[in-house]
Amino acid sequence: MSDEPNTGDGMRPPVEPVSGPSSATEPAVSDAGSVATAESGAADQDGPVTGRASGVGITLLLFGLLVVSWLVQLSFALQGEFGPSEDRLSGGGMLGGFMLGAAIAVGSPIVVLILQARVHKRTPRHSIVAVIGAVVVLVIAVPINAIVVGLQAVSVISGS
Repeated sequence: MSDEPNTGDGMRPPVEPVSGPSSATEPAVSDAGSVATAESGAADQDGPVTGRASGVGITLLLFGLLVVSWLVQLSFALQGEFGPSEDRLSGGGMLGGFMLGAAIAVGSPIVVLILQARVHKRTPRHSIVAVIGAVVVLVIAVPINAIVVGLQAVSVISGS
């Protein structure tokens, strides 16, 4: 193997072991400016990813809010069906409760996506764990809430 840089023939330049700063070893690149640029580029790519732990926390919070939204919808459904006759919710009241639950389930991941996009624009090395969690929550919440709210809206419109 030669010490020449890769020219596309399938050969790679030799890899020197990283042993820390030493005056005995010389860099493979002869220009000192190129070494500084190469080191800073490597530092940018190998730097720590920020926000990973907070991303996991946000994801857990989003799943918790999804469960809370289902409990809100369940409480309105139970109050509309099994409450005392004088306190029983009408179809419109149940629809409002279902829409409140849908707003909790769908609104919070959308807010997280917007905020994470702003953070990622400022800090490209920011973790995308919260974004992935928000997308997963949206994939679960949107169809379920569309069905629940849609069926209740049809029920209210039909007059049942």
